[in-house]
Parts: sequence; structure tokens; C-alpha cells
Amino acid sequence: MMTSYSMMKTIFKRSGLWLLMLGLWSFTAMAQRTVTGTVRDDNGPLPGVTVQVKNTDNGVVTDFDGNYTINQVPENAVLQFSFVGYQMQEINSGSQNVINTTMEVDVSSLDEVVVIGYGKMKRSDVTGAVVSVSEDAIQESVPTTVDQVLQGRAAGVQIQQNSGAPGASSSIRIRGISSIT
Repeated sequence: MMTSYSMMKTIFKRSGLWLLMLGLWSFTAMAQRTVTGTVRDDNGPLPGVTVQVKNTDNGVVTDFDGNYTINQVPENAVLQFSFVGYQMQEINSGSQNVINTTMEVDVSSLDEVVVIGYGKMKRSDVTGAVVSVSEDAIQESVPTTVDQVLQGRAAGVQIQQNSGAPGASSSIRIRGISSIT
């Protein structure tokens, strides 16, 4: 039969083990932190850049000024910065709480992405007609609106001015009278 002293000693040992486990768990929880920063390119802040902790679902998108705040980032986590047309970057956060970065244009991937009215697709996946207007053609005419860029350069697209007033809207028809205007 156990004496009261040996019972107390056993209980203390067991509770001491639980206290140690609780302490380790709280230390792990404290190791998670919030990381903030700004994402830019050569022209200024980049809105819409995806910032994600690598190999997790923990991620955010930069705001209009290129700023982001991502919570629950473990020590030495790798942050991935990705944006269409730019090279993906991976930065080891170490113990830093502020990480600013500058994205670089990925010229090789720009030819392979087609921006459509409701999303984006790879050029190889597009099944309909695609019209490209080169940068040189745009710089020659100095347009102020998208319809001016396409006028006379896109096959199957008819653009008519509704009025002669500056800034007036245009009527755009794609491949015939029954198209979306």
C-alpha cells in the first residue's frame, strides 16, 4: 500500500510532465508571428501579388499600395511571392517581421498568357480567334482608350464613335451585328 508521501510524489511527477508538455506547446504557439511588407516592381507598388507560406494554405494578396500582412508565420518559413508576368520569388523569413521585395518581370512567360475579358488562359489553350496588338503599334498612335488601340488593328472588330465629343463612348461589335456591344 502506498503512503501519502509516495502518492504525492507520483502525482507531482505526472503533473510535472503535463506542465512540461504545456510549456512546449505554448512555446510553439509563440514561435508563430505576423509578417508585413511591401511588394514593388520597377514602376512602384504592385497590387494583387499572392504572398504565401510555402507548402501551406496560409496566404494573402497585396492591397492597392502593394502592402501585405500575413499571420501565423513560423520561424524560418519560406514566403513565396507570385504574380502573372513576374518571376516567382522565394524568401526565407528567418526571424524577420518586415519583408519588402521587388518583383522582376518574366519576359519569357508574357508571350504565353492571353488576357481575356473574364480571366486569363495560356495561348495554347485558347480555342477561339486571338488578336494581338504590338507595343510598337500602340506607341505609334498614342491612344487614350482601349477601343482606340483596337480600331483598325483587330480583324472582325468594328468600332464606331457614338459622338464627336471628347471622351464619348464607342460602339464595339465583334464579328457581326448580333455580337455583344
